[in-house]
Amino acid sequence: MKYLNLVELIKEKPSYTKAGVKVGDFGAIMSEKPINEKWQVVFSEFYTGKDIADIMVAEDDLKVHNSVPKDRYPEKK
Repeated sequence: MKYLNLVELIKEKPSYTKAGVKVGDFGAIMSEKPINEKWQVVFSEFYTGKDIADIMVAEDDLKVHNSVPKDRYPEKK
């Protein structure tokens, strides 16, 4: 993983849920390197770009994507 990679949260943990992030949410890596095997990730809402959370996430709980898969875009509200 590296700075600005697009990532998907693939594992649920109470700390992520408390921050408002759930499995399937997408975010961007905001750190140059991990700290204790965790990356700083900013998760944002689709279509608005409004930040949901800026949290540290374990590397094993993330999956890197080149782009958001088309079938993963939520419907516009």
